[in-house]
Amino acid sequence: MDNNRKVADQKGSKTAVIQMLRIYGPMSRIELAKRTDLSRATISITIQELIELGLIHETEIRQSTGGRPPTNVELVPGSHAVLGADLNQEGWMLGAFDLLGRTLASRRIAFSPFTQEAAFRALIDAIPIFISELDKSPMPLLGIALPGIVDSHLGLLRSSAVLGWQQVDWASEFERELGWPTTLLNRSRARGLSECRYGAGKSYRHMIYIGIDAGIGAGIYIDRELIHGAAGGAGEIGHTTVTDHGPLCPCGNTGCLQMVSAAHAIEREARRQLRLGTPSLLQQPELDLQLLRSEHVCQAAEDGDELALQIIGSAAAYLGMAMANLVNLLNPEAIILGGPVPADSPSYVTAAEKVMRQRAMSTLSRNTEVKLSRFQETGGALGAANFMLDRHLTFSYLLP
Repeated sequence: MDNNRKVADQKGSKTAVIQMLRIYGPMSRIELAKRTDLSRATISITIQELIELGLIHETEIRQSTGGRPPTNVELVPGSHAVLGADLNQEGWMLGAFDLLGRTLASRRIAFSPFTQEAAFRALIDAIPIFISELDKSPMPLLGIALPGIVDSHLGLLRSSAVLGWQQVDWASEFERELGWPTTLLNRSRARGLSECRYGAGKSYRHMIYIGIDAGIGAGIYIDRELIHGAAGGAGEIGHTTVTDHGPLCPCGNTGCLQMVSAAHAIEREARRQLRLGTPSLLQQPELDLQLLRSEHVCQAAEDGDELALQIIGSAAAYLGMAMANLVNLLNPEAIILGGPVPADSPSYVTAAEKVMRQRAMSTLSRNTEVKLSRFQETGGALGAANFMLDRHLTFSYLLP
């Protein structure tokens, strides 16, 4: 076969096949032809060329009863690497991932002071060292996940209450410094994308991810593709109103979901009750209430503490109301709960699901599964890397 023909991708057929296999997983030639709108002849030629380039291979999908065994085609593990980074209040998580979402390497990057400039410089300085320790050079692409309202189209962090930053034009700044195309994505949407493609949601076409931490964010995925909204804000479930009362939210509203269901809400109510002298396993002489964290309340609830169970149940009930609204509005196949609160407290998950099923239309909710996320440390970085590949992968990056 002509080598020039093998590496050319004039009609985009090779890129299209790689993207379909990356997003939807192994599939047959017939499925690829349907999803890409390419002819079967083009698919056949493209697959053969990609096999010869070592990018995909064939796998038998079931025991043959005679004749040629039926096959799927799938990506070859570890053929290429892409970088993703996720920022939270503890610093960066930087990861290298292959096209199948497998983690090739990861590293925590701390920095101080916690400023835009320090965060930017810490990641820029860490990337060359990180790359030098990889077995292969990554594609020159970078995906970044950030907490807050992120306009991915403009590459702009519009605002982040968690970070205390606004109007951060990092996509262009990283591109200037690294010389690499760079995309920004909200970290809840990024984590959900990891679950959608490779984690607890990989068996579903339509799912919603909800991350419960200091705040609450969500990602909405239709046919395994992320829904962004006009300004990148689709999924700001933490700022939906679930009560007429509640503490003032940083967004300026009262009654926001995150103010009654997130980690800080759990901590705030536990401190209030303990100061009132409510009996609890949490009421210990040596405990400084300022150091009380949601994980302590979650653990006490799992140990059967009445106060902790009450606090967790109340917080989860508000989340269940929001989940019911999502079920009625979007009819997902699954809702994936991520973040430390669901991970620390099965009671929280159980209570939220119970309220969801009570309040949602039964014809819709009975087929909606509720699951825990699988990714913890690297989920945001992996999702950001995937989003970058969704937006910017071309066959030129895959050439040998």
